[in-house]
Amino acid sequence: MPRPMKRSSTSYHQFVQRIPSDVIAKARGRTLVIPVGSETVTLALSAKAQDVRLSLRTRDAAEAKLRQAAVLGYLEGVWRSVREGPRTLTHQETVALAGDWYRALVADWSTDPGKAENWEAMRESIVDAQLDLVREDTRENWEQLERLIRPDPFLAERAISLEGDGRQRFLMEAGKALTQAAAMLQRNADGDYRPDPDAARFPAWTPPVPALAPPRQQKGEQRTVLAAFSQMAKERGYAPKTVSEWTRSLSSLTDHAQTTALTSITPDHLIGWTDELVARGLSAKTINETYLASAKALFRWARGKLYLPSNPAFETPKIIRRDDESEKRGFTLSEAQTILRKAEGARTAVRRWVPWLLAYSGARAGEVMQLRPQDVRKDEESGIWVLDITASAGRIKNKASARLVPVHPHLIEKGFVTWATSSKASRLFYEEREDEAEDGKRSRKSVAVNRLADWVRGLDLPAVKSGEVSPNHGWRHRFSTELVNLDVPDTLRKRLMGHTLEGQDNRYVGRIVMKRLHDAVAKLPAFALTDDAENRTE
Repeated sequence: MPRPMKRSSTSYHQFVQRIPSDVIAKARGRTLVIPVGSETVTLALSAKAQDVRLSLRTRDAAEAKLRQAAVLGYLEGVWRSVREGPRTLTHQETVALAGDWYRALVADWSTDPGKAENWEAMRESIVDAQLDLVREDTRENWEQLERLIRPDPFLAERAISLEGDGRQRFLMEAGKALTQAAAMLQRNADGDYRPDPDAARFPAWTPPVPALAPPRQQKGEQRTVLAAFSQMAKERGYAPKTVSEWTRSLSSLTDHAQTTALTSITPDHLIGWTDELVARGLSAKTINETYLASAKALFRWARGKLYLPSNPAFETPKIIRRDDESEKRGFTLSEAQTILRKAEGARTAVRRWVPWLLAYSGARAGEVMQLRPQDVRKDEESGIWVLDITASAGRIKNKASARLVPVHPHLIEKGFVTWATSSKASRLFYEEREDEAEDGKRSRKSVAVNRLADWVRGLDLPAVKSGEVSPNHGWRHRFSTELVNLDVPDTLRKRLMGHTLEGQDNRYVGRIVMKRLHDAVAKLPAFALTDDAENRTE
């Protein structure tokens, strides 16, 4: 092993190693982040670099030998990763690799973690960077997250090179792992050494075998976009609603590109496709979260499977429009009365009750549509009638969406509770279909939600027809606005609507007394549907 060197201009020991000839061309231009003792040294290799030179930052000969060995080990990992090229990791492998970092960080620091506030600051800075990315997916925000996480020394030690989508996926999972480790070490610093209950979420990390080139397709054989998506959907267990929506989205892409071949889709096709969607008047939210999301997910997956030489959707930008979803509003009183008046005489349970439930609960249409008879019940402690919105009834948006929403007194007066609790059906508003999650068709819940929206559109309300108000979600906007106007505290409003509380509230606000939630809902005046009813104000 080469020994540390001395230079006349400094008393520090120096590290010098020639770059191996088989990697020098690819190594030039790279920036290395090299561990030296307890610090890291950033070193950019120039276009003419022949070797790696840096100070070991110690005058002690024994310590210099230890640092020399550490740098050599790091560089050997770098050269090996350059030889093997970028790796493609599955999602599970990415989480496992992040877990390996979590375990290494905790092992290195748990015996003497230092000050708790240092770990808290680290955790908050990474979380802030991740939130910036959620708000705006830009190159600058990715670079900020990379500067905070500094993954290269860790990756080099494991001889792994990640680029493009694979690197971004690892940055996000590493960010989660490091914030989890920082929280654990913060507790250690405060004297709490209980095991981390979430540490078991990480799979074991097994270094992957370099991928082989995919077998050549026979002449005339070609993988299509929809065939690839079908394979991906089965592999990932997508919900029927997602399969249905994304199939339509990807079909519109192949129609635009005038080809169904997966390998024939180009970045220009994707740019032209999104431009066409904008010209059709679709909202940025719909384009980004349905159309573009389906394409980006498919081509990222296909690249990972080595079905494609590169990802054509990697740099396709999201659509940003000033006049988009922020302008959506809730129903006015007049619009709400028009819909509820029609609901009064409806023959189907969906049209008869769901608009009323949306008006008085602020729930999402899917949450109401999947209610079962047992989900309309009395709260055990308070005896108040509630809608139990729970994941056991079907898919909900997130953890905060599981909640109890008190039934408005007007709904009880109208007979909803009596009707719901006497039902013998498994669902209040649709009949379940066997194996619907496996046949790729849209779920009965989604069909019922869409049909209700179509029915509202058919009532000829100008704001609904123009898109200013969403036919189902307009109730949620109205409910939120009404509670604000009635001075209902923000914490109660968010709990009723299934929103995640922000900041310290999310950590410290626990279970809210049901009577307070009931009183907040009961503040909403009952809808009067007579033509001369003017007993409510906007």
